[in-house]
Amino acid sequence: MSEKRNKSDSQTRAVGHASPVWWIVFTNELADLWKGGKGLILVTLYAIILGVQTYVFASNSELSLMTPERMVYETLKAAIAMGAFVSLVIGADSISGERERATLEGLLLTPTSRRQLVLGKFLAALSVWPAALIITVPFFSVLAQGGGVFGQALVWGVLLGSVMATAYTGVGMLVSFWSNSNKTSFFTCLGIYFFFLVPTTLPGAAQAGVTGQFLQWLNPMAAVDNFLINMLVNLKTLAEFQNWLTMPVVFVVLVVGLLFLYAGPALRLEAGAGRRLWPRWGRVAGLLLIACLLASRGAPSAMAFQPSAGKAAPPSATEQFLEY
Repeated sequence: MSEKRNKSDSQTRAVGHASPVWWIVFTNELADLWKGGKGLILVTLYAIILGVQTYVFASNSELSLMTPERMVYETLKAAIAMGAFVSLVIGADSISGERERATLEGLLLTPTSRRQLVLGKFLAALSVWPAALIITVPFFSVLAQGGGVFGQALVWGVLLGSVMATAYTGVGMLVSFWSNSNKTSFFTCLGIYFFFLVPTTLPGAAQAGVTGQFLQWLNPMAAVDNFLINMLVNLKTLAEFQNWLTMPVVFVVLVVGLLFLYAGPALRLEAGAGRRLWPRWGRVAGLLLIACLLASRGAPSAMAFQPSAGKAAPPSATEQFLEY
């Protein structure tokens, strides 16, 4: 209890310092994340998993027949997925963890904008991704074997990995904003993560067809994977597949906007911003998520079969849109 009070008192005294409050919250959260060991443990697990995958690619006789471009793509794909998961976990603990540890009340007593408190926590939660990216660079260098794919993977890894890490950190904090306990926050975030991840693991036949491709385009994680495989493996140009970057950008803008324009100012001791509207809209959102998940798993398989005989049908508006 004394440690909880000390942490709360140090954040409450932030207004007495020359530095902005968001910076004080950021440094306190950063110290708690890294000195407390949570960030180090997650980054170490990230490095171990990525190292095992790289070793398998480099040593397995069958997998070693893969081109360097394909191996780098698979590594970058795994790095972005794991980086997003780590960001989601840290974001999920940011607010509900304060509630559970009874330190949020002292933080809210700070005479400053609550949006600054959220900003400090948000930036601290994002600090894990740069560390994970630095660890990933040597793996790219080994698998690229001196090819030009190393530079491309580094550029797109920094850009798209940062976009997804930012979005998933925001999602974790939004869930944490509506949760009174870490258990609720973590399990909800885990469901959201698999909701976006499952469509990216479907067989290629299930992703074929106009409907399958459109559903992949709607999924930010799947859109990033499709963009990367075409840029790094199929050697396509940016002009041909820049449309696949639309949903990741929309996703991160929407999440960050909700976090700082809605959740940040409404931060309070209880979970959520209000009890009247949330139960009803929460049920509606849950039904929509279930419907979208069923559609994403069923519709691509139904539309994957394309008749081989007969005259080809004219391209639909959706197909023209995806080709553009």
